[in-house]
Amino acid sequence: MGLILRELARADREAAGSALEASGAFTQEEVAIALGVFDDATADSASDYAAFAAEEDGGLIGYVCGGSTPLTESTWHVYWICVHPRAQGRGVGRALTERFEASVRSRGGRRIVVETSGRPDYERARRFYEAAGYRQVGRIPDFYRPGDDGVVYFKDLA
Repeated sequence: MGLILRELARADREAAGSALEASGAFTQEEVAIALGVFDDATADSASDYAAFAAEEDGGLIGYVCGGSTPLTESTWHVYWICVHPRAQGRGVGRALTERFEASVRSRGGRRIVVETSGRPDYERARRFYEAAGYRQVGRIPDFYRPGDDGVVYFKDLA
């Protein structure tokens, strides 16, 4: 059975939490925030969100969640993307990103913003965004904590 992309569902919460924890990239506080965003994105009233799951052999192996940016005309943010380590390097993140971008386009979105860490252990994530056509447009020193810059990426969908 191949990769299936579908809308993220509330029933995916436990598997999403497991993927976040298994990644080793996130603190417990970050996992809690990610799951809070997950809950918002899978609520019945989540019209300003776009959230998709990657499933393989009946189980969630990754997800992406984002939303329209308040007070903008057509800008969206990727809030969270995570691929379970056992599925990394196989194009799952790229497929999720492309599905998210298609959804944003279909809703009239014209640009996407991503924020990530500047730490050395996030180098792979930054390369991922750059390979997907996102360009770095800003870096905020010590944004998350001392020594952990915030790096901002942008992609024009036009």
